[in-house]
Amino acid sequence: MTNIGLSAVILAKNEEENLPGCLESVRKLADEIILIDDCSSDKTVEIAKKAKVEVFQRRLDDFSSQRNFALEKVKTPWVLFIDPDEEVSPELAQEIKKVIQNKKFDGFQIPRKNIIFGKWIKHSGWYPDWQLHLFKKEKGKYVGRVHEQVEIKGKVGELKNFLLHKNYQSISQYLEKLSRYTSLEKEFQIDSGYKFSWQDLIKKPLGEFLRRFFAEEGYKDGVHGLALSLLQAFSELVVYLKIWEKEGFKDEEIPGVFEEIEKATSEINWWIAAKTKNPIRKILNKLR
Repeated sequence: MTNIGLSAVILAKNEEENLPGCLESVRKLADEIILIDDCSSDKTVEIAKKAKVEVFQRRLDDFSSQRNFALEKVKTPWVLFIDPDEEVSPELAQEIKKVIQNKKFDGFQIPRKNIIFGKWIKHSGWYPDWQLHLFKKEKGKYVGRVHEQVEIKGKVGELKNFLLHKNYQSISQYLEKLSRYTSLEKEFQIDSGYKFSWQDLIKKPLGEFLRRFFAEEGYKDGVHGLALSLLQAFSELVVYLKIWEKEGFKDEEIPGVFEEIEKATSEINWWIAAKTKNPIRKILNKLR
């Protein structure tokens, strides 16, 4: 532990495998380490207490409430939120020590390096994957039930060194988290007033795939990029299927379904033409 005016905060649930590496990466950086445990059933709490981490248990209702609860426990001017599957690189630790002495900024965005299925993913929106994890306690508050964001009253800067994120390590892990995240997203959409439309079963997954694979160049990450783009498109599909389920699996006709599929095909062809630099194909797609 140090004395630089910084607390490291970790939210965890059943993270016995990831937690030791995370704790070690901030042990020499933070004045105090606080763990908010969501009723873990493994050795998460035991590992934390052995490392002299201050542990509070609170069942997760939504992520903003959980993070704001954590903020109430922080005793230092600055706070660094870090997930159990993240680690602060030595270079980032040194940079943090330096920048929090700078009175010009009230928070900092940190680039995050995502390791997914054993590879650093550099495209499809996964890098630099800026995270506003470092800020002055009195200047920040989290809002949003599902897509929680911290609102900073002040100026925000950017750091150069990365936060290592040991993200999805297996397909099973991705699917396990998908179930939880899609349920939260379903509730968010419903609370926002969304009503199910069968067209979205085509539009939403397709839009996600096109954005990830083509617009954000996921294809440059090879089969990893293709697999991730498809998985994230599938996640979108599951969200809207869960909304359909919530509305009672309403039975209805699907007039115009072939036209929707034709539009989808046209969009795919447009992106293929754009990325292969085929102007003739691009023009023909516009004329359809």
